[in-house]
Amino acid sequence: MKRSYLITLALVIVSGAIGFFSGKHFSKNKERKKAVITEPANATQELRLSEYKLISPLLECDTYRPANEAGIVTLENRVKQAIDSAKNSGKISHVSFYYRDLKNGPWIGIGEKDNFSPASLLKVPIMIAVLKKAENEPAFLKTKIKYDKPFDTGLVPNVKDSTIKTGNTYSVETLIYKMIVHSDNEARMLLLQNIEATFLNKVYMDLGIDVSNFDDRKDFMSVKTYSSFFRLLYNATYLNRTNSEKALQILTHIDFRDGLPAMLPSNTIVAHKFGERGYLNANIRQLHDCGIVYKDNSPYLICIMTRGTDIKEQTRLIAAISGLVYNTHK
Repeated sequence: MKRSYLITLALVIVSGAIGFFSGKHFSKNKERKKAVITEPANATQELRLSEYKLISPLLECDTYRPANEAGIVTLENRVKQAIDSAKNSGKISHVSFYYRDLKNGPWIGIGEKDNFSPASLLKVPIMIAVLKKAENEPAFLKTKIKYDKPFDTGLVPNVKDSTIKTGNTYSVETLIYKMIVHSDNEARMLLLQNIEATFLNKVYMDLGIDVSNFDDRKDFMSVKTYSSFFRLLYNATYLNRTNSEKALQILTHIDFRDGLPAMLPSNTIVAHKFGERGYLNANIRQLHDCGIVYKDNSPYLICIMTRGTDIKEQTRLIAAISGLVYNTHK
C-alpha cells in the first residue's frame, strides 16, 4: 500500500495576479513538518499532525475501501448512468463524484481522484484559517477593517460583483459571511491581507496542504481531497466545536441554490460551497458544488465537480445527481 497521500492544493487563487502568493506570504519554513498521512494494515487512511514529539493528533481517518452494500451499489450505478447520459450530449466532458454517509462511514466515488480547478471552493479553507486565528485571538472576529479600494487581482468576477463597498468598514466576522455566502472575492482579499503569513503557513501545514508548487493554471484538487475539509468541520477535529458549528452554519446560508439544493425538499438544510471557473479565450467552464446534506437524522457528504462548455447543463447535472443521492440515501 502506498505510503503517501498528502493533500496538495492551493488555498488562494492566482499567484501572480493576487499577489498574496508572493514569497512574503508563503515563505518556506523548512523546519516545520507537514501533516503526515499513515495507512495502516487495517485499510484505513489517517491524517495526523507530525510536529509534536510525544503526541500524534488525529485530524481525519478515512476508509480506503468503498462500501459494497446493495443500496450503495445501486446509487453508484444510477449516478454513473446520469453522468454518462450528460457526457453523451457533448456539452459536459468530465464529472467527478464523491459521496459519504457521515453516520456510519461508507463512501463511493466516481473519478474521485481526478483533479479540477477548485476556484471559489478554496474560500472554505480560508474561512477555517480565519476562525483558527480567532480561537487564539477571541477579539479578532470583531476587528474592523476598512475597504479602501478594489484589489487589482486581474480576475474576472465570479458569479456576481462584490457585495462590499469602497470606503466602508467591516468586521472580520462580516467579511467571512460575505466571502462564503456571496462568494465575494474582495472580502476574501481583505481577510487574507489581515492574517500573518506565518500563521497561514502553519494552518495550511496542519491541514496537510503544500502550496510550494502552486500553479493555478493547472487542475490540482479532487472531490475526495476537498471533501476532507467538510469532514474536519463536521467532526470538529481541527476547529473547536463552537467554530466548527459557526463555519457550517455560515455555509447553510449560501445564496447559490441551483446546484446541490435545487431538487431537494425546500426545508432541507444544506451546508455547501460552489465554485465556478472560466477561462479567457476558451469555451471551457468548470462548475462544482460540495457540502453536507442534513437529511432527517442521517447527514451525508456530497461533492460534484464538472468540466464542460455549457454552465446551465453542468448546473442541471449537479442538481440531478444531488436529487438521486437524496432519494437513495437512507
